[in-house]
Amino acid sequence: MKTFILVHGSWHSAWNWHRVAPILEKRGQKVFAIDLPGMGRDKTPVQAITLQTGVEKICSLIDSIDGKVILVGHSKNGIMISQA
Repeated sequence: MKTFILVHGSWHSAWNWHRVAPILEKRGQKVFAIDLPGMGRDKTPVQAITLQTGVEKICSLIDSIDGKVILVGHSKNGIMISQA
């Protein structure tokens, strides 16, 4: 089993992966689709949103998972996963 972290693009949220995540899960993969700071259900204040806070959220999730992960980034947030 592989573990995927799906990182949405700008002005999106975890819902962006609503078609992809079930396909991976059906194939036995573990999937985390996250809301970056200030997006979706995340309540980070707008003033606190930076590229660094996004990277830190991704790194925090990576650190909470045992083993290797596969990062998948959409659009601009490919930059964030390359920093994580």
